[in-house]
Amino acid sequence: MPLSAGDKLGPYQILASIGAGGMGEVYRARDARLNRDVAIKVSDAQFTERFEREAKAIAALNHPNICQIYDIGPNYLVMECVDGVPIVSLEHPQALPPAEALRLATQIAAALEAAHAKGIIHRDLKPGNILATAGGVVKLLDFGLAKQSSDSIAEDETKTIGVTTQAGTIMGTPAYMSPEQAEGKRADARSDIFSFGAVLHEMLAGHRAFSGGSAAAIIGAIVHKDPEPLNAPPALEAIVRKCLSKPPDSRFQTATDLRLALQGASTRGIPRIQRRKIAIAVGASLLLIAAAVAGIYLKRSRTGRIDSIAVLPLENRSNNPDADYISDGITESVNNSLARLPNLKVIPHSVASHYKGKPIDAQKIGDELGVQSVLTGSVVQRGENLTIDVELDDVRNGKELWGEQYNRKPADLLAVQSDIAREVSQRLGPQLSAQDKQKLTKGSTGNPEAYQLYLKGKYYTNKLTKDGLAKGIDYFNQAIAIDPNYGLAYNGLAYNYINQDDWYMSPAEAGPKAKAAAEKALAIDETDADAHLALAIENQWYDWNWAAAEREFKRAIELNPNDSEAHGFYSWFLAPMGRGPEALAEAKRSQQAAPLSSLANFFVASVLVFTRQWDAAIEQLHSDIELEPNFWFDHCYLGRAYEQKGRLPEAIAAFQRALEIDKDNTEIWSGLGHAYALSGNRSEAHKVLDHLKELSAHSYVAPYSFAIIYAGLGEKDQVFAWLDRAYQDRSYFMAVYLTTDARLDSLHADPRFADLKRRIGLPE
Repeated sequence: MPLSAGDKLGPYQILASIGAGGMGEVYRARDARLNRDVAIKVSDAQFTERFEREAKAIAALNHPNICQIYDIGPNYLVMECVDGVPIVSLEHPQALPPAEALRLATQIAAALEAAHAKGIIHRDLKPGNILATAGGVVKLLDFGLAKQSSDSIAEDETKTIGVTTQAGTIMGTPAYMSPEQAEGKRADARSDIFSFGAVLHEMLAGHRAFSGGSAAAIIGAIVHKDPEPLNAPPALEAIVRKCLSKPPDSRFQTATDLRLALQGASTRGIPRIQRRKIAIAVGASLLLIAAAVAGIYLKRSRTGRIDSIAVLPLENRSNNPDADYISDGITESVNNSLARLPNLKVIPHSVASHYKGKPIDAQKIGDELGVQSVLTGSVVQRGENLTIDVELDDVRNGKELWGEQYNRKPADLLAVQSDIAREVSQRLGPQLSAQDKQKLTKGSTGNPEAYQLYLKGKYYTNKLTKDGLAKGIDYFNQAIAIDPNYGLAYNGLAYNYINQDDWYMSPAEAGPKAKAAAEKALAIDETDADAHLALAIENQWYDWNWAAAEREFKRAIELNPNDSEAHGFYSWFLAPMGRGPEALAEAKRSQQAAPLSSLANFFVASVLVFTRQWDAAIEQLHSDIELEPNFWFDHCYLGRAYEQKGRLPEAIAAFQRALEIDKDNTEIWSGLGHAYALSGNRSEAHKVLDHLKELSAHSYVAPYSFAIIYAGLGEKDQVFAWLDRAYQDRSYFMAVYLTTDARLDSLHADPRFADLKRRIGLPE
């Protein structure tokens, strides 16, 4: 029975009907408990199975471009209420400008990529199921026909959306079906890619790719005819054509391939536009930044000496995932060695690592990164035997410059890495001088065993987990015990301690050890930019020596102007100094140096949070999460930004998502406790406090984490008591967060807050 305004459905009050779908009515409703509007889909009894499948499909997904599920009832599904319009007007369709179509299409592809990664195929992709909000964010809706990729396409259903069939049904909406759907055959993720092509065609042409006077005529066109040619940029037309290939094997094989093709299209001459009602999304802006940066500092030429390279992650083709330390380590070592050479522009490892685990097309990646050459390869470990294949390609002219296969033992890794770096450098330019040869190995080791231990130290440290960091310290110390002059190992040790500071280790332990390791590295090589950066961080975070910290930051940047992390951490120095515009400029330099780096993009978002630019921060963080969904920092800061906008349920969800990624991080727990307190759920806030107190009985918990929860509870005396403990510990939170954390803004008028600032040395 249809519902009317004012009716109750569980705890929800119906406000209005939104429309009808293939499984019943959709209503706008009010959730008075959380003070928000929701969308409720009420199912017909005969569609209970498909209704439950939709609930499970959406619940498995957590992506900014996919409508979120909030609740489920006996015959209704409660979802995010998206205030948006279909990407193509259903009543008055018209062509979108190519740049706008590309921006929207890239978000749709990212949503499909997330769904397919969970084994979920949408099967009903069409403009009516894709909304664009006023802020320019795409939301993919209606997973009523979604299926797990292991399911059969031919199901014993008696009714579908748009087409009524018998057993062996045709599933989907006729104009957007794939040929295999239209014929009732088994379909996989490539079927969604065909439907995507039909949607993108309509966005660019202003009319459907396949039309007819009846469903049968439309299906006939899909199976037997090609759509009319588009009047669109060649790069976009080629993507549409590939998506709409009749044989699935001729389409993009994954949504990842599709998304990367769309990102590549953004660098090939498609003009940008300005729109008043829909802002340019940050995700698309990052792609434009990436293309611009690549064009500025990696200018390509069809002739002459090659002066730019991307060292892509070597693929681990071993059955043993632990061999990742070899493939990752060799990649980073070669990258770092080449980066020391003059007149050779090397894409930062943090950017190149974005391609790990993805199909490698050297020509395409060369275009995306704007480089003239690309190094690719693979590692296979069988027992004590290693096979390492590498290939250096000139992507300007489509030719191989050099290739080699190394059949070695793990003990020979150091020699292999040195050989690769030397061979690549010689293929790209003239013979190395004695000074250049020294630069390739400066700060390294001549001991193969120490090198292998160093690679393991880097591998585990980069996991950024409590156990991984502990293992990393052990391996670095073993490497140093073998070679006390191993500068890179001291650097690895310094950054390991920096990453543990106030999370898993007390500042009193982590700070001096990090500083001592950085000073050891500088004693070996005074021009070591990484060591200067580590020293800068400790001068700020632990010593609170602001003048020395800024000198070291500037020295690190002087030695390596393209070091993304140096610019990023410098932005975290400038923000608490009250130099907000400078901080944002440095964060953006970090992003420009490494546009695909999760950390570099996070630096921009974090400074936006520090400077209270909430809407911009939320937009940036959503874009960052789209780039790397499993970087907990983004979810944590998204929670902080949502809090300040009064969007407390979303803040709590963001902190909970961060904890799914790293359940041991107490900074995330404190954020969740604060959000519970603000939402009025004091009992849950106290549960988090109790959890942190239990943890503190056997491991370090930063006092600042307690202070933040008490701030949410409004207990000022407790806040200052815990902040004073943080001061006594010389917490990095005091140096970076005290004046930048909006959760403490209510304390600023208290004389105790001014006294804390004075003692730390922060500006008035």
